[in-house]
Amino acid sequence: MSWKALWIMGVMWIAVACLPTLRAQPSVQSATPTRSVYLPLANAPGDATATATATATATATATATATIPTPPTATPTALPTSLPGAAIVVDHTSVDLFDRIPDQYVAAARALRMVFMDRSVGQNTSEALDCLAVANWYDSPASCRRDYDGNGAVRTFTRRDYESNQVPARILFDPRGGAFSRANWVFELFADDWQKMTRDFIALLDSGALPGSYDVYAFQFSYLNVEPGSTIADQPGGFFADNPGDANDVYDMERRLARRPDRVFVYWTTSLARGIGSEEATRFNEQMRQFARANGKVLFDFADIEAHDDRGVPCYDNRDGVAYCTPAGQCENYPDDGVSWPAICQDYTTETDGGHLGSVSAGKIRVAKGLWVLMARLAGWDGN
Repeated sequence: MSWKALWIMGVMWIAVACLPTLRAQPSVQSATPTRSVYLPLANAPGDATATATATATATATATATATIPTPPTATPTALPTSLPGAAIVVDHTSVDLFDRIPDQYVAAARALRMVFMDRSVGQNTSEALDCLAVANWYDSPASCRRDYDGNGAVRTFTRRDYESNQVPARILFDPRGGAFSRANWVFELFADDWQKMTRDFIALLDSGALPGSYDVYAFQFSYLNVEPGSTIADQPGGFFADNPGDANDVYDMERRLARRPDRVFVYWTTSLARGIGSEEATRFNEQMRQFARANGKVLFDFADIEAHDDRGVPCYDNRDGVAYCTPAGQCENYPDDGVSWPAICQDYTTETDGGHLGSVSAGKIRVAKGLWVLMARLAGWDGN
C-alpha cells in the first residue's frame, strides 16, 4: 500500500476551559431520543519536555493494493471459541472497568494480534496505548501526564506530584509494572472520503490482506467524514443503506466479514471535534449503535467516550455563545444556534474547532482504557 500523509504541525499550549451551556437537544432522524441506549458493559454481554501537538488535519489515502503489515510474531491466546451472542459495547460507562480487568485477561488481551486503521486521531489513540505500557505512571511520556490546573493552564504533572497525591484522577492509571504492553496491536494510517474508505477496506478483505494473521481488526471514520454536508448517514445513499453495487456500504462489508467467523471485526463510532458535533455525526453514530446492538456486533463507542467527561457529564459542540480562547490568541465565540450536538469535551483537547487528543491527556487516557476493556472482553472476560 502507498500510505500518503500530510502530517501536520502546530502547538497549542495553554487553554482556558469553558464548558458550553446546555441547550435544547436536537431531534435526530432514526436515533434513539435518550442516552439510555448506552448500557454499561457489564449489562451488555523525570519529566520530558512537552512536545508539539498536531492541530491540522492529516490526509492520507489507502489504496486497494495496500499491504497490511505482518503482525508481531508473538503466539497469541486464542479468541474464545464462542463470543457472546449479544452485542459487546464499550462506551463511556465502561472506562472505569479498566481497573477491574483481572491479570489473566490483561495477559490474554495483550497476546491478541490487532490492527486498527484511522487518520490523525488514530495516531493519538496509538500514542495513548503507549502511555499505559510503562512500568510506573510517572515513567510515561510527558504527553500522557498533562491536564488543566486550577487556573485553566495546561500543566505537566511529575513524579513529585504523584507521590504527593496531586495528580488529577482522570489522568491517573495503574500500569501494573508494564502489564499493558501493546506490542501486538498495530496502528495504520487510513483516510479518505467515506465512500473510498469503504471501497478500499472491502478491497483489503477481498485480497486477503485483512484479516490476514490478525485476530482483531478495525477501521474508524474520522470526524472529517461526518462534517456538515457529509452523505455518510443518508437514507438512501449512506454507509448504513443497501446501495447499488458490491463495495459501497456496511452490507457489502458484512458479506466479506462473514467469511472469517474465526476473527473479530470491531465497529467504531467516529471521532468528534469541538465544531463536529454535527447532525451528520450524531445520525451516523446512532445508526452505528443501533446496527451493532441489533446484529450482535462488537462496538467501540469512541464518540460516546469523547462526548462525556470523566464524571459522565455529556459535552456538546462549540456553537453555544460561550467564548473560548487560548493564550496563543486563537479564539472562538460562535453564536448559540439553539441545538446541542454531542462533541468532544473541551477538557480533552486544546483546539477551538478541532478534536485532536494530544495536548492534554484525560481524553486519550480514557480512550486507551476503554480499548483495553474491549480487548479483555474479546479475550474472554465477562466484564464482572
